[in-house]
Amino acid sequence: MCYTFICKESFTLMSDPICEGIKMNKNVLKTYILSKAAAMLLAVTLSLSLLVPASCINTYAVTDAATAAEAETGHPAATSITDCKAFYNQFLDRDLIIEADISPAGGREVQLQRYNSKDSSWETIITVNADEDTRSEEAAEVSRTAEETAHVSISVPKEEREKTSSTWRFFVPATETASEAVSGKISVTTRNLEKLDLSARAACIYRIDSKSNGTTIYSMNGNDEVAQASTTKLMTAILLLESGLTDSTTRISSHAAATPWGSGRLAAGDVYSNRDLLYAMLLPSSNDAATAIAERVGGSEAAFVGMMNDKAGKMGFTRTHFRNPHGLDADGHYTTARELAKLTAYAYNFPEIRDCWATQCKTITSLERKRSWTLWSTNAIFNYVKNFLGGKTGTESNAGCCFTGIYTYGGSTYVTVVLGSGYGFSRWSDTKKLHRYIQDHAATGY
Repeated sequence: MCYTFICKESFTLMSDPICEGIKMNKNVLKTYILSKAAAMLLAVTLSLSLLVPASCINTYAVTDAATAAEAETGHPAATSITDCKAFYNQFLDRDLIIEADISPAGGREVQLQRYNSKDSSWETIITVNADEDTRSEEAAEVSRTAEETAHVSISVPKEEREKTSSTWRFFVPATETASEAVSGKISVTTRNLEKLDLSARAACIYRIDSKSNGTTIYSMNGNDEVAQASTTKLMTAILLLESGLTDSTTRISSHAAATPWGSGRLAAGDVYSNRDLLYAMLLPSSNDAATAIAERVGGSEAAFVGMMNDKAGKMGFTRTHFRNPHGLDADGHYTTARELAKLTAYAYNFPEIRDCWATQCKTITSLERKRSWTLWSTNAIFNYVKNFLGGKTGTESNAGCCFTGIYTYGGSTYVTVVLGSGYGFSRWSDTKKLHRYIQDHAATGY
């Protein structure tokens, strides 16, 4: 007896001859049943593939951290800026490198931005690519420190940090796979532009680069409008030398002789050479000599003051205004440390002024009455520093003690200005600090 499998899942007893036939075809039947089962399984698989969304099928491999994070969360990866110093203090002549780690990197753009206080905005100064082996010989170096992290080192251009202090930051724009990021503020102090401890209200160091140009290398309240006292007489001297009347003479008027705080030596009717009056203005700072020169060159003191302001305008001064030729306190009579430094540098072009500055004592004599007068320089700094070429003092109640002078060091010529220093030795102490500043830092290159 044998049994055979039928579709109704029941068995039927058959005769021996039939059973023998089935035995002979057993292998064929087995093959047939297996092929039918495989076909049914394939059909079921194809039906399921139509019902399952394609997004659920993992058809790619995530190759980097940013893409993996986005694939996992559905949002761009967070960008981090780490190992970024908050403060730098550096000499101007040395490289200033600002560094940070950026993650994720993957060829991201990285911007170094400087804060512009004038319009309260951030300006992009340098842009680099945070990719492996990316390098700019002039600006930046980028290297991998870990997987998907780039270490960015950016050299701040010298012209961008020629100031006492500045504020910077890193900015990394967003990409399709990572968010934008901003570092904390980075404060930069350039040490050779540091604030000095001065008694003056305003101060300035100005290097003379050529006959008509120069560079401000230190400034404290350098653009503040302050009274300038007798440093005013530099403009009076310049207009005399440019008038063509240097080798002429001047008769002292009653108005000139009565100038307040005059020397007391110029009498109405005296006649002096204008060169001698130039020395009287620049050595003992004679107010009466300044008034006499103003009347001689301008025709009247008022007209001469107009010439002074015209000249200031032609020199590009916007915060300098004169009310008299000598510098006595007066409303509307002021300058700035920066503009006085430029005026001093301009005056230095005249050999007659340089001769006066180099003189500490000179005797002048009136041409008709033969009255002699010994002039002594008020520049006490001669006794305290070397390489001092001279300058102009000024002292008044409102202006305080002032001084603008010429000093050489390391092959360069500098103007130092202090306005509104305290009384006594203060202006000379302030000036010595400016000279020491030049000695300490000028040789390293501004």
